[in-house]
Amino acid sequence: RVREAVVSTQSTGMIYGHSLKSNLVAIVIPDELAAASWAESKGISGSYEELCKRDDLKEEIMKQVNDKGRAGGLKSFEFAKKIHLSHEPFSVENDLTTPTFKLKRHNIAKFYKEQIDAMYEGLD
Repeated sequence: RVREAVVSTQSTGMIYGHSLKSNLVAIVIPDELAAASWAESKGISGSYEELCKRDDLKEEIMKQVNDKGRAGGLKSFEFAKKIHLSHEPFSVENDLTTPTFKLKRHNIAKFYKEQIDAMYEGLD
């Protein structure tokens, strides 16, 4: 249910909850075409990788995730408090999914450890 708030037709991702922390964070891979369309509507240019680094795109996606979560009846503790946008999709090639496209959560957490740690700074 919580993951469904992050995963949509315009993004994919993973919710992460550290066992010693009281908040959730998320790694989100925006849909490249949706990100380009958003940028065009705002008069912004740049590569997909550059767009994923923009705080305003992160805020827009966070708003969409929160709206979807509220519509799905999530409780406040089930919302990701921070998100990181990545341009690199979860795939078999980078060992972040299985051949049947199931997420390898442990591998994703290791791959994005620096970003996850940065998101948790100042949350608790």
